[in-house]
Amino acid sequence: MIFKKGSNNLRITIRFYGIAYENTGTREWIPELKEKATIGTLLRLIVEQFPQLNSLVFDKEGRFSNYLSLAVNNVDILGLNGSETVLLEGDIVFVMPPIGGG
Repeated sequence: MIFKKGSNNLRITIRFYGIAYENTGTREWIPELKEKATIGTLLRLIVEQFPQLNSLVFDKEGRFSNYLSLAVNNVDILGLNGSETVLLEGDIVFVMPPIGGG
């Protein structure tokens, strides 16, 4: 179970941009997660809360897809520990389209 009552809960802020916002209809969501939750845990919770994001979050094999980019406190999760990145109290997670350039 992802939610846990008591003092060991983490409150983090999820901010949706671009196609993620279009599919959720909300700019911000503040779930409570159990202590030591990871980005992977959060992704499963996001899809549970917003099932319409499933095909954007996960590929057919259940791996994190490249349709969305995630950042924790403005740092891309690929520069951290990917889906194993541990979330901390007060973190802000950005869910957005990948940013490209040339």
